[in-house]
Amino acid sequence: MRHRTRLTCAALAIGHAFAATSVLAQSEFGCSGLETNRELPAIEGKGGIFYRINADIRMNHPFSQTIVNNMAELSRALESRGTTLIFAPIPTKSVSMPDHLPDEARLYGFDLNVANAVHDDVLKRLTDAGVLTADIRRALLAADPGQLPFFNSDFHWSAYGANLGAAAIADVIKAQPIYDSLPVTRFETEPVAEETAFSGMRRILQTRCTDTLPEPVSMTWDTQPVSDESGLDIGLDIGLSDNDAAGLDIFGEATDAIPIALVGTSFSDSPINNFPNWIAQHASLEVVNFSITGGNQYGAITSYLTSTEFQDAPPAFLVWENPIYNNLAQYGDQPLRELIAAAANNCPAERAITMAKDGMSATADVSGLGASDTLFLDTDGSAALEVDYTFAAANGGARIKSLRRGERLRRTGRFYMPMTGLWPDGAQQVRINLSAPFGPDARLYICNPLPHQEEKS
Repeated sequence: MRHRTRLTCAALAIGHAFAATSVLAQSEFGCSGLETNRELPAIEGKGGIFYRINADIRMNHPFSQTIVNNMAELSRALESRGTTLIFAPIPTKSVSMPDHLPDEARLYGFDLNVANAVHDDVLKRLTDAGVLTADIRRALLAADPGQLPFFNSDFHWSAYGANLGAAAIADVIKAQPIYDSLPVTRFETEPVAEETAFSGMRRILQTRCTDTLPEPVSMTWDTQPVSDESGLDIGLDIGLSDNDAAGLDIFGEATDAIPIALVGTSFSDSPINNFPNWIAQHASLEVVNFSITGGNQYGAITSYLTSTEFQDAPPAFLVWENPIYNNLAQYGDQPLRELIAAAANNCPAERAITMAKDGMSATADVSGLGASDTLFLDTDGSAALEVDYTFAAANGGARIKSLRRGERLRRTGRFYMPMTGLWPDGAQQVRINLSAPFGPDARLYICNPLPHQEEKS
């Protein structure tokens, strides 16, 4: 019996070794254990294309009806300022490059038909609510054979994919009635040289692979306005070939209204993919890029809509790029409520504030206000990124609501706090604490909902 056990154990060991060898043989780069990597679980697809399990293989992307309604409110609020919102959700790598998915994706419950239906449902519900959207998934699926809209070992799109996405957005822009009244600028794009983008995803994957993974290499491009016969540039050259806007303070002094403002994530902010400039070329309109790498769902659009640049000169179009897996409901409805108030800027009434001696806090009477109202705090240039509002009720109860800006966000010193989540009778007083001193002429205003908003609530 003992001899038999030894043989059985030996057979099992040989079997495990053979299985491990088979797994390695299936990888083009000797990768193993990608699925169990806690830092970034992933699977290797056909042709050395890698997919993140938690983002690319996931099919359910929460987009509640409340978010749809709030997006519609935001669109109408922007429209009241003369700005047309275009929401551009970046599709997952799986629905954009399905031919490269491995059979292993099925083990995680992935169904391409379901994934496509979920994506299309988000677009349809937004469209039905009156929000203009760009169908970037359909554009990426039309990629030429052999061309990859996303990098092999990274989740960002290539310059080729960004070009396809930009064309889809430009088609929506050019279909709007206001387009014909805007100053058209023709742009030309020329190749410069191949560059390698930094990829945190590739770095993580490489630790589980014996062979070198393909780097995110892309051709870089230079986009410039075309001169007319007199040699003068048609339109304003703001250095479109440099997405980092070196020497250009996009949050500087207010200027004339721009045709297109772009807010988004690293998909828009990465200089290697030329995305803002592709939009400019396809739409024949100037684009100013306010996107923020690492700003997540709301970083860039919050920084822009709360800035004096937007308030003084709203753009004709606001393109909001956001990966569909970035859940807009992750932080509740407060971020979108703030954006709605900032976009409409319907804040005619001022409330007196009493400043503390240390200049770090202030109090104000907020009696008579309801859940449809919003407090607009203009700190007069404070560098604060954190604001706490302590609301006091008539019965002595207290509730704290907070606003937090990431370190990468613009310090606009302007905060919009919705009066939601309080008592049925509202609050009597509020104490506002900043993480940095108030400016000398800080003010507090009451923002009223637009008529259609009030009727819906």
